[in-house]
Amino acid sequence: MPARARILIVDDERYVRESLSEMLSAEGYACAVAGSLSEALEQLGPSGAQVVVSDLKMPGGDGIELLTALRKQGATLPVLMMTGVGTVSDAVRAVQAGAYDFLQKPVDVEQLLLQLARAVEHQALVSEVKSLRDRTRDASPHREIVGSSPAIARVRELIEQVAATDATVLVTGESGTGKELVAEHIHRKSPRASRPLVRVNCAAIPSTLFESEFFGHRRGAFSGAVADRVGRFAEAQGGTLVLDEIGTLPPEMQAKLLRVLENGEYQVVGESRTRIADARVLALTNEALPERVQRAEFRADLFYRLNVFPIAMPPLRAHKEDIAAIAGVSLEGIVGRRGLGAELSTRLAADALEVLCSYDWPGNVRELRNVIERAVILAGGRELDAALFRALLEPSFSVSGATASDDCHLRRNLDALEKQLIQRALERCEGRKKEASGLLGIDARNLGYYLRKHGLADAPPRA
Repeated sequence: MPARARILIVDDERYVRESLSEMLSAEGYACAVAGSLSEALEQLGPSGAQVVVSDLKMPGGDGIELLTALRKQGATLPVLMMTGVGTVSDAVRAVQAGAYDFLQKPVDVEQLLLQLARAVEHQALVSEVKSLRDRTRDASPHREIVGSSPAIARVRELIEQVAATDATVLVTGESGTGKELVAEHIHRKSPRASRPLVRVNCAAIPSTLFESEFFGHRRGAFSGAVADRVGRFAEAQGGTLVLDEIGTLPPEMQAKLLRVLENGEYQVVGESRTRIADARVLALTNEALPERVQRAEFRADLFYRLNVFPIAMPPLRAHKEDIAAIAGVSLEGIVGRRGLGAELSTRLAADALEVLCSYDWPGNVRELRNVIERAVILAGGRELDAALFRALLEPSFSVSGATASDDCHLRRNLDALEKQLIQRALERCEGRKKEASGLLGIDARNLGYYLRKHGLADAPPRA
């Protein structure tokens, strides 16, 4: 616990506030007391307290009004709410109003001390994060969605329409199209912009750790739980939770996620009480979820719960008129990041853009940026011309010849092309799977699935 953390105790009963003050002072806290809402607000200046412990029901203004007043002032300090007539509805109302936690009178001393220690640590972390954000705001400019095509203009329009709401958004699109950028823009333009933006890669979470990852756990809740862990919903409290690769969730994990999305309630593993989730959910996927629903691989009720406001990111081949702008911004960022600011002769030649626009970019914007970065490395400061990009992109990918010319079966042709792309990427990267997955525009953890699907899992890497 930080030395002499400041606590404000608010209760209309003199005996309660004085006894709590005496007990907490003995534990090393610096305590102040207030007997009413107005008195509490007078004492809460810019450095008035780090944590507030307040009674819920008081004459002349209750604890909910205190919370509301603090939030209107922009104060983020945690408030522990107490009541002598605790009910579930009281808890829900207090947490929805922004209370950090809920305690029932007579207050259990050990529980109060534990919650205070957590609240003080939480406030210290909030202050540190705010300080870091203030210092890095100018140094870390926001990433922008580049392009002026009708397809990208439509995406921007949808972002503007949904950002100010709390609606759940499902962002779909092929790998590398910029779904993460859409999520960032929605959060940045929303009323939650000052609160956390938390990302979760659903493909990386084992089924056995789902509840711990999303909801958190208490020390000793299960074998290996040697310390408390804050779940993703708690990290994103008041902010935005981005669920990437949502289509990879197994059915049992889908059911658990659906419950918290439906009723906004969850339980930390190892706790008996219910917590209230206040995080806006944005789900991202490169899979065709309606098809997975038809194959009973994805829950229909979860799909409908996520698909409140869909945004589809177009593949790069559908808006090639934006390639010049995207390539220019990418080149500028790569040159600056590599400390080549003085070597601005590293630029795109006109004939290079013709080559870039003639390619279909199966890996979309991510592949385009990767190719430009490789070109910058190989060019050594000289102009990036057509010959350099042809060497990187040839032989161009083509569906023709993938299967028999008289075979028009869509799935067979797509599977054959998919296998061809994977083989070519592995050849280009000399068998290095991580690099090949980047070229393909997929997560490295998913490459194994495609290798097994096409019987390439045991193929030896090229020397």
